Amino acid sequence: MSTPAPDQPVTGDELTRRIIEPDDFIADTEAFVDVRIERSQGKASYSFIGPGVSQNADQKINLTVPHGFNVGAASMPSGVVNNPHLHYTAEVFICTRGSFRIDIGRNGEQSVDLGVGDVFVAPTWVFRGFTNTGADDSWVFVVLGGDDTGGIIWSPDVLREAADTGLHLAPDNSLIDAAAGQDTTGAVEPVDDVDLQGIDSYTDRELAAHLVAAGDRSWSRRAMLSSVLDGHGAELASVLGHGMSEDRRQRAPIMTAQGFSIEWLRVEPGCSTALHRIQESQVLLLTEGDWQVSLNRGDDQVDAKPATGSVVSVPEGAWRNFSNVGSDVAVAAVVCGTDSPNHIEWAPEVVAAARAAGWVRDANGKVAPISLLPGGRA
Repeated sequence: MSTPAPDQPVTGDELTRRIIEPDDFIADTEAFVDVRIERSQGKASYSFIGPGVSQNADQKINLTVPHGFNVGAASMPSGVVNNPHLHYTAEVFICTRGSFRIDIGRNGEQSVDLGVGDVFVAPTWVFRGFTNTGADDSWVFVVLGGDDTGGIIWSPDVLREAADTGLHLAPDNSLIDAAAGQDTTGAVEPVDDVDLQGIDSYTDRELAAHLVAAGDRSWSRRAMLSSVLDGHGAELASVLGHGMSEDRRQRAPIMTAQGFSIEWLRVEPGCSTALHRIQESQVLLLTEGDWQVSLNRGDDQVDAKPATGSVVSVPEGAWRNFSNVGSDVAVAAVVCGTDSPNHIEWAPEVVAAARAAGWVRDANGKVAPISLLPGGRA
């Protein structure tokens, strides 16, 4: 068995710095080259963790600490469009308010509808755009692969329309505003139609397999060792990748390697995950309920109660406990920065209590009855 990593206490100030509440969200209405096109006016982008694919050099980023992925969001008035563009790394849409239509293809040949709680893992190397089909306050979180996403390619038609509004792209992916007198020499030219024949395409059936609707979540009551203990019932529903689940039968609907995993975490009122840690970067999107985030062990413990809708970054290797301090079920989307399974290290008291209740983890790190494992394993 490997030697446990040394404790890495997190200060209260650092915890506060890593909590991005809705009041801290900074809308950027000039993030992209298409913002002056009539159908796209009023759309707003947010960069919570990392710059994402913003083309605005003045974009405000809440947390610049590298995580191996970027987290942002988009909002826009009802009916407003984010135009077709292509990503090289993962782009995952998590709708938490209202509804959107994701259009796939240069001319929106295919589409996927996204409602509250739905997650769509957009394939790389295909054009995608999206439209707010709900109310003005529709909201979608976006997780992008890598610390450096490589930027994006816009549909040639969009770049031509944007040029008519005075906006162009420089080779470094920044904006050039001809209407403000900036020199457009060397501006990026639209990609040739012949070259675009090399991008990917997907069938309707293949695209449908990239959607995990809220109603299709498969919750496991044995996804965490602590779930066998009173007061620590937490459930996981896998979405993308291996994640943290310690349920040997749980499988994510989408297993394409993207550099990170996504799971839904659900905790009943008065319960918590119990104290544990992982060595990878982790971000929680607190979508429902009242959460308390506690870091460190013993006298070093620091706590915070972020507002619903907050983005919370937990440092690698930090001890953590996520508690439901409200009267309703608390739900969060959890992003962890690896394609490999996250190995949970439980606090010794959790392991001991689970063993006393007759449960341990097997040689594969999955929850199992001790009666079937001579000697057991924790």
